[in-house]
Amino acid sequence: MLATAPPPPRRRAFVVLPLAWAAFILVSTLTPARSMPETPHWEFLSFDTAAHAFVFWLLAVLAVFSAGRQRWFAGLRKHAFRAVFLGTVAMGAGIEVLQMWMDLGRNGEWSDMLSDSLGVVLGLLLMWTVKRFWQ
Repeated sequence: MLATAPPPPRRRAFVVLPLAWAAFILVSTLTPARSMPETPHWEFLSFDTAAHAFVFWLLAVLAVFSAGRQRWFAGLRKHAFRAVFLGTVAMGAGIEVLQMWMDLGRNGEWSDMLSDSLGVVLGLLLMWTVKRFWQ
């Protein structure tokens, strides 16, 4: 009787991680301003800029990791970096537009969208450099 190799382990896409983080971003950015805590003032770099870049950096990392590992949509897996870039930058732009339109006491700023995009690009660059370890 021939021995067969064990089946390869299932690769989980971890779809919940980027979706949960995106929901956190939406809730935290669309919360009325009076409900938000005071943020520290930094001399070199504003806390707001760093926070926007960080949350979108993490969203890009989680999303491209999940999209690159999933097996349901081959096109998404093949074009994960492009899809994540377009989706997360569009999300950042949409948040800023909603902040302009909604009466939440918050202001939509193009500099925030630029910070979001910078975080996305840095996250995708990181994932591109370590791609061989997670794909």
